[in-house]
Amino acid sequence: MRNKPKNSDKHSIFTELRTANKFAYHSSPVIYVLLIFLTLFNCISIYVSLSFTEYIVNAAYNLINGDVLIREVVQKVIIYTCAIVFFQAVAILITFLQNKLRLNMNLAFEELSYRKLSGISWEYYESHESTKNIYEMRQHSFNAYWEMTTSALFYISLVPSIIIYFYYLIQIHVVVIPVYILLIVIFNLQIAGKMFAQLGNYWREVQPYKQKKDYFFGMIGNHSSHQEFRFLRLLDFTFNHWNEEFDKEFSIRLKIFKKHEVTLQTARLIFNIPYILMMVFIAILIFRGRLEIGFLVMANSLLNNIIDTCIGVQRQITQDHINQEFVQIYETVMKYDEPKDAACSNQFDSVELRHISYKYPQSDRNALSDFNFTFRRGEKIAVVGVNGSGKTTFTNLICKLTYNFEGQIRILKDETVNDTDNSNETIYPEVSCVFQDFAQYQMSIYENIVCGDVTHTFSEEEVWNILDQVGLKETVQALPSGIHTSLGQLDKGIELSKGQWQRIAIARLLAKKEATIWILDEPTAYLDPISEIEIYNLINELSGNRTVLFISHRLGFARKADRIVVFEGGKIIEDGEHSSLMQQGGRYAEMYNTQKSWYTD
Repeated sequence: MRNKPKNSDKHSIFTELRTANKFAYHSSPVIYVLLIFLTLFNCISIYVSLSFTEYIVNAAYNLINGDVLIREVVQKVIIYTCAIVFFQAVAILITFLQNKLRLNMNLAFEELSYRKLSGISWEYYESHESTKNIYEMRQHSFNAYWEMTTSALFYISLVPSIIIYFYYLIQIHVVVIPVYILLIVIFNLQIAGKMFAQLGNYWREVQPYKQKKDYFFGMIGNHSSHQEFRFLRLLDFTFNHWNEEFDKEFSIRLKIFKKHEVTLQTARLIFNIPYILMMVFIAILIFRGRLEIGFLVMANSLLNNIIDTCIGVQRQITQDHINQEFVQIYETVMKYDEPKDAACSNQFDSVELRHISYKYPQSDRNALSDFNFTFRRGEKIAVVGVNGSGKTTFTNLICKLTYNFEGQIRILKDETVNDTDNSNETIYPEVSCVFQDFAQYQMSIYENIVCGDVTHTFSEEEVWNILDQVGLKETVQALPSGIHTSLGQLDKGIELSKGQWQRIAIARLLAKKEATIWILDEPTAYLDPISEIEIYNLINELSGNRTVLFISHRLGFARKADRIVVFEGGKIIEDGEHSSLMQQGGRYAEMYNTQKSWYTD
């Protein structure tokens, strides 16, 4: 499982600029090409602005001296004004196209990310490194792509801008150009280079603190946690955690800002020295009659433009070095393994797990260790055991959520064996599952149920029948919008109790009619005892010849199961019917008698 981001030292900033701009081009080719053309074309506005500044000052001076007619001046001012207005319109068009390109890029980015993150293995979410990468991708990578796209446009505009600057600089003196080139090279190689390396390290260092800070801040105003948060008066407790992470992030960010500003101000000082000297030199040339007064005013704007451009280059390069990291993270996440499942050609008679071992990425012990288990079509099996005994890992294997295991899953039909050892063979199409931490989708009741089988188009009658089976029909009928009532607060929806949400989750299980295996992980955890019995009876009644794997700490269902398997330490330590296991007096008997005592003593 690949989860480490690429080493940024091995990838130049130009590599990531190319990557980001290829993405921009593929998102909207016409707009991207048009933006490049207009950006280059708009550089002419620099020449127009400088030329107009020089002309208007000289014209005013000549008008005072009577050396030029006012009609000629007015005509040229009108021409310059029209040109300036025209290029302002071009700038507005560029801004509009940039906004449109950004929207198209955002659409492509979120669609690709949506598909990728929904398709990668569950194991990536069990790893700290890949979880951090996914977080940073969602938080920063799109902005990094967009900023590196605008950076490329900025760098492209430098070519005609530099040509215009050189055209005017050479009129001052031929030595001026190499002086500026030397200053830029010295600054970039000696000062900025060291700063960029330090800034990159600082930004990598700040991310874990930011993620923790965002987590504690996200606890505030969270509907699912606010009840407990408010009851326990956790403000001061969580605020201290948030404040601690904020201080750590702030101290590093302060180093970044100090380093950044000191370097940029150093650059401004370096470039201001020749600026002052050249302004004095131009004044001498004007005094000697070699240049007009307008050239001095224009030169002031020119040299300030050059300084601002140089500072802009440094700011852009600094930001690109930061964004480079997030572009690489996005590329890394997009290369995460995305397993493709293939359905078995025939329905199974039995499934055999042989010598399965599995360890979670950050664990030092196996969740399952040399695990062996076989279940047959139509069996009703109660899976019991203490927390951490391997029940959830077993569920993930059957649901094809866990891939990097050792051993084999053998799918048998009429003596035919399909061996699965990290291959694509799966019984997933035949599985329907209610997870312990079931999702509460903020969509309509109808959508919450039909997403249990997205391959089937449900009629409203089918959904009403399912609601009737789980005991929610009358409740939903009393709602003004019935099954089209929104749940949650995204769309002015209603809130359900935990027990009602659990019935919705069970309704999703029933929606997959073709499923031959039902997995129910603590399906009655939020139900009252009477409702729990009703659900047990419902599952028994509807399951027919389906295989049912019932995972629970509450052993009410176990007595009606064909088999009871007891998990402990990643293995099965007991397997049998209720009566036989009670006679053995082992772990199951101990658990059952303990729970029985709650009601009889």
